[in-house]
Amino acid sequence: MSATDRPVVLYVDDEAANLAAFNAAFRRDFNVRLAQSAGEAQEALNQEQIDVMVTDQRMPSMTGIDLVRQTKESHPEVVKMILTGFADHDVVLAALNEGLVYRFFEKPWVASRIVEEVQGAFELLQTFRQRKRQLIEMRDNLRRSASNIDELLVHLTAQQDTLGIGLARELKEIFG
Repeated sequence: MSATDRPVVLYVDDEAANLAAFNAAFRRDFNVRLAQSAGEAQEALNQEQIDVMVTDQRMPSMTGIDLVRQTKESHPEVVKMILTGFADHDVVLAALNEGLVYRFFEKPWVASRIVEEVQGAFELLQTFRQRKRQLIEMRDNLRRSASNIDELLVHLTAQQDTLGIGLARELKEIFG
């Protein structure tokens, strides 16, 4: 798998050892970016297109869920995942049910599960992005069509083509 086919994954954790472990475990599967705080995570999100953010729940300055909430509006396409200990289970389940996070992982994490879930999320994200591009292209085509109908109306009016004018007006109503 080439580097462009791999998801860009931002891992957020306040402990340097956890950051190093995540990077070592997943650098062959993902394009890993690391952040040691919520502020660093925001910088990374603003600097490049991140596909998936995996954040530790318990951090001193901000919880993972608070970071997810903070980035929900500014980076809606980023798939958010939480890494948590058992004590935070209820809070994370509530965030999952709220639709704030896509998945959560319990500590100690299982590498194969993280790879599987991140890859699945990345595939969904790619499908979403492709569909979004298609819809934008369709919208732009409709706008061009409406503009072409206006030009057609002007031309048919100049030629006094009553049938053509009637059809063009019907098309204009359809396309707006």
